[in-house]
Amino acid sequence: MSIKNHKMVNGSLLKTDKSFADLKMSQREKIAGWFYEEYLSMFKANGNKYTKRLDDEILSNVYTKNEQAEIWLPYGELVRDYYSKKDTI
Repeated sequence: MSIKNHKMVNGSLLKTDKSFADLKMSQREKIAGWFYEEYLSMFKANGNKYTKRLDDEILSNVYTKNEQAEIWLPYGELVRDYYSKKDTI
């Protein structure tokens, strides 16, 4: 088995080129819910004003929740998913 696209972390293989579509439906729904919660809380806390910093904080918070839930997804994929769904939030 080639480990070119995998790395060993805590005794298990992780796919390094994983995409959002590779996640289970429950994991995708969890991440989408986190995006929605963070977006609303940041938007209300910021006084309904949009800034680029707001996006960075949302992505950072959701990525932290992702790591705590042990859902492995590259940060780039998380960013891509966020910006593709941002207009519908």
